[in-house]
Amino acid sequence: MKIEEGVVRSVTDGKAVVEINNISSEECARCGVCISAGDTTRLLHVESVPGLEAGNKVTLKIDSPSLYKGISLLFFLPVVSFIIGCIVATKIDFILPAAANARMGLMGLLFFLMSLGLAAMYDRSTKKNLLPPEILSVENGRYDVTEDEYAEGY
Repeated sequence: MKIEEGVVRSVTDGKAVVEINNISSEECARCGVCISAGDTTRLLHVESVPGLEAGNKVTLKIDSPSLYKGISLLFFLPVVSFIIGCIVATKIDFILPAAANARMGLMGLLFFLMSLGLAAMYDRSTKKNLLPPEILSVENGRYDVTEDEYAEGY
């Protein structure tokens, strides 16, 4: 979970567009909630709270996937899968019977690629299951933002 501060750019139909100004980080890139990418301002669509107006400063809670699951899926699972593929290849004699090393390499590579595919599918499903950004607090101070200024940049 990440806590960010931003400025409300517009509020329509119970949804608010919040602009966050910060330098992107690895955690920010993994999240997948933001519209833009890189070291630019980010626009987030969040549920509005009563009394929220354009120009209000807000504090947001942004859900993010677990770093440790990502590391284990991208580094440990493929290596372990490669080793398991090599072990399975020693038990299979009907594929390339005269070339045990080639068989082990091919099976290891096959298991390695399958584990990367499974990691990619898991990553997509976790991003879909993240909670939407939520407004934690609102400062009533206005930051001189008009809807016209917002419309130009969006």
